Amino acid sequence: MATTLAVIHIVVCVFLILLIMIQDPKGGGSGLFSGGGSNSILGTSGGADFLTKATRYMAIAFGTLCVALTIFTKPTKSGVFSNTVLPPTAPITAPVETTPTAKDAAPAATEAPAAPAAATPATPEKK
Repeated sequence: MATTLAVIHIVVCVFLILLIMIQDPKGGGSGLFSGGGSNSILGTSGGADFLTKATRYMAIAFGTLCVALTIFTKPTKSGVFSNTVLPPTAPITAPVETTPTAKDAAPAATEAPAAPAAATPATPEKK
């Protein structure tokens, strides 16, 4: 249904653009397809009434299709203010301490062996 309305909406939009472009502007200049006052496509006054009414009806159809497309393509309750219930969260527990394994206790192969401690001079014992 929404696809059909979208196609009709595009067609109405194109016709509305064309109707607006072929109208004689109010400023006294010439329209897109008119060469002057009496050389217009549909006559001097009869065409203006027809084009004005056709533009009005196309604009009404365009607005109605905008509202209809908004209603038909509305998401189903996925907004911020929808009445959806959040899933329950798991209780927070304290971290569990683990015992080191043999792999953890062994030094890594890339580590350098520890340097021997500097020898401290022995003090002579008193007798």
